[in-house]
Amino acid sequence: MDCEGKTNLAGSFCETLEDGRIRAFFQPVFRSLTQQIMSLEALARWYQPDGSMISPADFIPVLEQNGLVFKLDMEILRQACVLYDEFRRRGTPVQGVSVNLSRLDFEQENLFETVCETLERYSVPREAIKLEITESIMLEDIESFEKIFLRFSEAGFHIWLDDFGSGYSSLNVLQNYTFDVIKFDMLFLRKLSARGREMLASLISMAKTLGIHTLTEGVETEEQRVFLLETGCEAQQGFYYSRPISRENLVEWVDREPGILESMEDAEYWDRIGRLNFVNPNPLKDFVERQNGGVINSAYVSSFDGSVALVECGKEQFSYIYATNGYRERIRELGFTSVGGLEHALSNQRSYQYLIIQKLVLDALRSRKIETVEFAYKDVYFRLSALFIARRLGKAMIVMRLNTFDSEKEIKTAQEMLNNGSALMSTYDLIVMIWSDRKVVKRIYAANNLASYDREATVEIALKKFCETEVEPAFRQSYMQFMDFETMEERIEKSPDKFIQDVFRMRLNRDKSNWYTARVTRLPAATEKTFMLTVQRVQDNLSYWIDKIAGSWPEMQP
Repeated sequence: MDCEGKTNLAGSFCETLEDGRIRAFFQPVFRSLTQQIMSLEALARWYQPDGSMISPADFIPVLEQNGLVFKLDMEILRQACVLYDEFRRRGTPVQGVSVNLSRLDFEQENLFETVCETLERYSVPREAIKLEITESIMLEDIESFEKIFLRFSEAGFHIWLDDFGSGYSSLNVLQNYTFDVIKFDMLFLRKLSARGREMLASLISMAKTLGIHTLTEGVETEEQRVFLLETGCEAQQGFYYSRPISRENLVEWVDREPGILESMEDAEYWDRIGRLNFVNPNPLKDFVERQNGGVINSAYVSSFDGSVALVECGKEQFSYIYATNGYRERIRELGFTSVGGLEHALSNQRSYQYLIIQKLVLDALRSRKIETVEFAYKDVYFRLSALFIARRLGKAMIVMRLNTFDSEKEIKTAQEMLNNGSALMSTYDLIVMIWSDRKVVKRIYAANNLASYDREATVEIALKKFCETEVEPAFRQSYMQFMDFETMEERIEKSPDKFIQDVFRMRLNRDKSNWYTARVTRLPAATEKTFMLTVQRVQDNLSYWIDKIAGSWPEMQP
């Protein structure tokens, strides 16, 4: 419909459009976990000749009443495409721009064709334009809407459900249509009461269960930002971050902070991570089954207490991206005052924690399944689970769940294991984990301040230095043969006891040479070939007899 015969705002609309005084402003959408801009929403602004602006609340209803809103929406779409193309040419591409479609737009027979032609004119990919629609659009002429909705969806457009929760049929809409993003109405955040928090958290959890990404608009305070982060809402938008701004101001912002825009690689990485449901009773199991197209077993009972963290793993380094309050409470029980303290310990390759986490992470990366380890630390017994969820160049994201035993029976059992474990450790002089395929060794226990040899460049160097320093010269060759990785597994398999064992004379930081028993055992529960070396000093009375036997039997000589 044209502007002839229209009065006031409607009558001046076409002239305003031709003069370029209808302009798109852009409000950023921020990733909750990274605080980067992941997309922009294009919003209409009407400039008057004197430079003042007319409120959208005043002109949009008028344009709707006069059948002109389609022209407005298509102009904002055009300007969104211009912006996308400009940023791409500048080398600072935005990952998406969302535009709002009115209920009346869906009455236009050429809606789909007009949108596609506009994108083609500026060489904008369809997945870059996000179409925001409200649930009220779907309540009238359902059959006609369904056809257009499917055309957009099948053509590769991302469709966002705007103002979710503001109407009466939100759940029915989710049942009948598939959306890429649910945009929660700002009304949820206005007062943020206890009931409102529970409701919004439940809706976010529901969306993740359906495989839909989540965004909340109307964020105005730090309290609201933190709450949405804790509930797992992936994206946030509101005056807390930025009001809608002009294209010129947006360009200045990006030039000032080039890292503020999310890259395509980052977007894919964080979108996958965003599917993790922090408030699910068992988030790791939920993530695995959702990725495999399964359904969660409702009978599964979890003692989950919110102790979940996202840990990004690089080469020999761990960085905490996010940790829930429950996880922070658990690490305080470990004796760390902050996540940063634990992060530092995990990056220290000599630490006990590093050994445990490194093995767990490697298992999770290889198996792509939930891996679990149980360990004791500072008189507390822990269970740590890990699951690989995303990868980008040089980095991998692991979700970790850290739990303690909290029932009286479990605490008693854990204490018994702690006591027995401490006693067991004290009977050995050295305990080393061996991953033969990777030729990696890690010491997990040593008595008498024994020097560390597992930090050498190669395992061959480490073994040679250990022999030269700790093993008596006459026994060095036989010890090297005993520790031969190439034949270790075969020798263990041939042994009826499923371990190999021999005695050697060593010093192990002592002035006096003694007999020591060395045993290598295969750990059957490991996901890769893993062996454990234990070295134990022979008691004095047995040493006497070994010396006697060694003197009498040539085969006992080194």
